[in-house]
Amino acid sequence: MIGDYFKDPRLFARCMYLIAEVFPGCKELALKSVKYGASWRKVSVPFVVEEKGEIIAHIGVLPIEIELNKKKHHTAAIHAVCVKKERRGEGYFKYLMKEVMDFIDNNFNSSILFTDKPYLYKNYPYKTMLPEYNFVFNKDVHSILHEKKIDLRTLCLDNSDDLRLVYSMFATRVQLSNQISVLGKNRTTLFIMNTLYRKLHYSEELNALIVFDIVSNTLYIKEIVSPNNCDLASVLKSIPEIFGKIVFEFCPDKFLGKEDYTAILASPECCVMASKNFVFEGKYFCYPRLYSC
Repeated sequence: MIGDYFKDPRLFARCMYLIAEVFPGCKELALKSVKYGASWRKVSVPFVVEEKGEIIAHIGVLPIEIELNKKKHHTAAIHAVCVKKERRGEGYFKYLMKEVMDFIDNNFNSSILFTDKPYLYKNYPYKTMLPEYNFVFNKDVHSILHEKKIDLRTLCLDNSDDLRLVYSMFATRVQLSNQISVLGKNRTTLFIMNTLYRKLHYSEELNALIVFDIVSNTLYIKEIVSPNNCDLASVLKSIPEIFGKIVFEFCPDKFLGKEDYTAILASPECCVMASKNFVFEGKYFCYPRLYSC
């Protein structure tokens, strides 16, 4: 049945008890995120099977706005699908999925889910999306970095000014991709939950939030959040570490010219599955992974 975290204050804790059992670390992540305004309880609609006060099965539905090929989708992201281990095989997954499918059909244009077990959904109206890609910068990095100017600082979400800065950046951000972008108020919640244990960097000169990793001399740019159209050379010059190769983990088709990057196959932890109305028309699919759930 559909639950309501606001009408039943204890429901969230009881759901989290099961979710943490199936997905270790998820409870701690959800509880810590609340501190920064990213509340699972406020954005997710729970569907549960309850027996004698115990939650034995759960599926969450999280509303998310997605712009796909310049068209907006009022989408539902299915997440935290779980059944208590000793009660599996009793039909609870099928029962909740039927309720969830009816709810989505009546309230959303499309739906998506992220899973490493796509076979579980073979009897439902989901298809595995195209293989995902990253994008390699084609030009010589060293020619850009000869005048490095470092002004990055690491944000601290425990600092109220830094936390307000993150939210204000998302309120006015410029999208980086024509192919697929995550919009709406829930994107900030997903972003914070997915970056909670990462370093968030801010350039005051660019007024840009930059999320990146550097591995084996390669700079992996995961996200750039800014109200401005940032120049790549300025972004690169702000990063203090040394790197010789650049890989974008989002499609930079609004950020760069097509001749500036090459698509390469990626290996994300989970595949994206989508309903039939979620149709991707581009050549190289890449869901922005900092907004998965």
